[in-house]
Amino acid sequence: MELQTQVAYLFLLALPIACIAWTVTHEEVFREPSDFCKKKSETSKKLVERKLFYTNLL
Repeated sequence: MELQTQVAYLFLLALPIACIAWTVTHEEVFREPSDFCKKKSETSKKLVERKLFYTNLL
């Protein structure tokens, strides 16, 4: 496969992934799970839980 074809495929795959990432991180649809993770990361007593929910903040 030629380099130009590979680059074109790379950009074609990147577009839907970027759209999905934007939707998950910026839209109100995911506000409740985001608030839940934020609350758990701030109030949990266990270090492992705090780190797990902190990394899952949307």
